[in-house]
Amino acid sequence: MTMASRRISIRNVADLARAGFEIARQPLTKVDFEVHHVQARQGYLRDLCADSAVFLETICSATNGGGVVIGTRTRTPVTGTEPIEPPAGPQAAERPRISDDGWIFHQAAWPNPTFIYESAQTFEGLIAIDPTAREVSEWHGLAIRDLAKEIAQAAATLVDAPLLSLNCPTQLPTTVKTRNHDLRTRKEIASPCSSLAIRFSVALREVSAATRFELADRIRELCEKHGYGFWLADTRPGHRPGNWFEVCPAESEFSSLYNGDIRSRQRIGTCLPVTCVGPARVGSTHAILTFLQRYPQVGVVGCTGSTLSDIAFVHLQLAIQGVAADRLNRILGKLLGESSAPARPRKLLRELFKRLGLQPDPAEQGGASPDPASDYQTFAGPAHAYRANRMPPDSLAVWVSWEIARSHGGPAAPLGCLYRALSQVLVPMPVHEPVTTVPASDLATVEYLICRATEQSVVRGKAKLAVPKSILRQFATGGVEPQASKLCASLEEAWKARIDESGVAGVSECTVAWRESWLGHWTYA
Repeated sequence: MTMASRRISIRNVADLARAGFEIARQPLTKVDFEVHHVQARQGYLRDLCADSAVFLETICSATNGGGVVIGTRTRTPVTGTEPIEPPAGPQAAERPRISDDGWIFHQAAWPNPTFIYESAQTFEGLIAIDPTAREVSEWHGLAIRDLAKEIAQAAATLVDAPLLSLNCPTQLPTTVKTRNHDLRTRKEIASPCSSLAIRFSVALREVSAATRFELADRIRELCEKHGYGFWLADTRPGHRPGNWFEVCPAESEFSSLYNGDIRSRQRIGTCLPVTCVGPARVGSTHAILTFLQRYPQVGVVGCTGSTLSDIAFVHLQLAIQGVAADRLNRILGKLLGESSAPARPRKLLRELFKRLGLQPDPAEQGGASPDPASDYQTFAGPAHAYRANRMPPDSLAVWVSWEIARSHGGPAAPLGCLYRALSQVLVPMPVHEPVTTVPASDLATVEYLICRATEQSVVRGKAKLAVPKSILRQFATGGVEPQASKLCASLEEAWKARIDESGVAGVSECTVAWRESWLGHWTYA
């Protein structure tokens, strides 16, 4: 037996032992979840928590005028008999519940307890596609789709490792400037709140320098070919999540791959949210993106991928060239209204694209390799008109993190207290005459949030808020402390005070910072 085979055998035994432990600890492992495809607006998550629609674990993101909120509830064991559904889940597509903000889907799935998303060693990277872009063009969607597919392929085929997270857009590293390389003049400038960039992380099964170099070289060669900027997470002692090491700088020119006449630079018109859900396993994201790559008219203009309760959630915002939102919703609504509408990603999207008049290029071949996402469920729609983000340069990213004892309340208590703290900060609105002020809680947008339970019976959360930069005017300082630091310190103090007043037990590690690396110690990458 070779050394590599021996490592794989030991790893399989460890995964089997972990699965047995999880099943013994929780006899009924089926997980209920909700997927909210809604219009991006301030306070949607806050209102959702206020209505007691709370979750144990949560993912939330917003971009291009659309937002997604995903939450899980682990089902408790019940007495008596209960209908047993196949682990593959329902075969027919889920019909949405229509609300004022969008569509809501309710379903359940069987997790994969052998999937390890908490790894001692991760490979985390950040790739800038077009950091100066103020709006999303059709070529951006093609670039994001192809790049995300290459990242997922490298994780699945090069190092046989699970892709833990995949997010776009995201914030680029902080800019550091000095005068004549004099460290005494060192100044840090926050990057725009969001940029056309992809952030990803891979859980390394084999911790070795050779594995890291092999994966880094593959991504570096891809970035150099297309002129993308590439950063790796700085893993040196004393460096935290949010510290980055630059591998290659971003070029100002467009990627040569998307300079041809057939690659349109027109602004996208319609976004279609699609969420694929199933047991977390290696290669599922790669399979979904490989399928989409067959359709040259379909781009990906936003993505949020992660795992909750050992279930993979792959959320994509698709941009389909030449298809208006009204027409897309009519065709999609009719498709989902049919009892024969399939739930599987390839089948549902293939049928939708066919009705839209799209043909795969090249045509799909029979007898293809096994699809790791073949048993996933798909939740699509509603399509909405693209709305350019307001972030650069008008918004400041404020990072927050917390920890709370595991309970049925989920993120409701810490988020509710955070919004009450934000309501104490008034933002001047100079566009009005006379000048008026508005509470920051009415303007802050949750661009990204993840809240995950751990085996230590605690739930840890991390979020990035976008707040107007005009909020900094009331935090002017005469010393060396940046205005953003004073804002975050004031907000953190008010947040902790609101938590103490609420009487909610078990909330700790509350941190607010304008730099991600300054958050509390126990935060996710």
